[in-house]
Amino acid sequence: MEEAKVLNSKKANEDHAVRSRAEGSSRRYAMQRISSEQKKGEDDADMNLARNIMQNKQFKVHTQADDEYDFEDGPSRKSRKKQGGEDPKNIQNKMNANRFLTQKERCLFCLENPKRPMHLVVSIANFTYLMLPQLQPLVHGHCCILPIHHESATRTVDDDVWVEIRNFKKCLIMMFAKQDKKVVFLETVMGLAQQRRHCMIECIPLPKDIAKDAPLYFKKAIDEAEDEWSQHNAKKLIDTSQKGLRNSIPKDFPYFHVEFGLNKGFVHVIDDEKDFKSNLGLNVLRGMLHLPEEDMYRRQRYAALDVQKQAVANFSKEWKEFDWTTELH
Repeated sequence: MEEAKVLNSKKANEDHAVRSRAEGSSRRYAMQRISSEQKKGEDDADMNLARNIMQNKQFKVHTQADDEYDFEDGPSRKSRKKQGGEDPKNIQNKMNANRFLTQKERCLFCLENPKRPMHLVVSIANFTYLMLPQLQPLVHGHCCILPIHHESATRTVDDDVWVEIRNFKKCLIMMFAKQDKKVVFLETVMGLAQQRRHCMIECIPLPKDIAKDAPLYFKKAIDEAEDEWSQHNAKKLIDTSQKGLRNSIPKDFPYFHVEFGLNKGFVHVIDDEKDFKSNLGLNVLRGMLHLPEEDMYRRQRYAALDVQKQAVANFSKEWKEFDWTTELH
């Protein structure tokens, strides 16, 4: 009985500490969002390419999604026009704000959601956190970087979030370098209009001899990703090595981004979301690692709770030396 009481007390203290850190992050995040201004990106050739790709396609996701949310939150656009009254822009702004406020209630990756898988969280910074995947990991060391609050893509996050994401990447690269491994970072951004998907960067360590061929594998996979690309006289992928993600594509476009370390990568603007497989990146790595082919097609399973907790404990031991967030608390 005494041992159980001690364990329960320890768990309560840990939960209180996590809640305190999350609440502190919320206050910092709110102040930062109020004071920050969006910076205008430059229109270069790659950005024009991305825009043209989306314009050539009859891309109606934004208006379709607006109508979908109209059904949930109020009268449709047509009925609002007939009714007159409040400025449609004000109505839309209010609807967007309401959607954003309720995301943490239904998104399992918003840290303030009480239903979140907290036992998988490894480190919490001011605006971001590191966790192990909910589903069975691809390899040992597979982990994920996420914003604390609801964001849809790293392309659109504020500078403070961006910097913390890079800090996690740098430290993961150092940790796995000690194990003679390289890290591949994956991000798939879809369903932007609905804002239901939480921004997530998957981090997968690979043996160096396999990792060196990763750019070739991903280039081939992206080239073959969408048949309709053959209709466009344009590049299927954009090299982000020189300009980075932010200066390679415009905001608010669905994309697949893969990075090989910090200084090399490709981004692919998703032309048609219904034809693009969201598990493309993981499947490429499964092929490279010669994992069972059926894993590419079957629904991934959840690991048992005790297995997940042990995985977090093992990862945390390796991560402790490189955990930059300890300097924040």
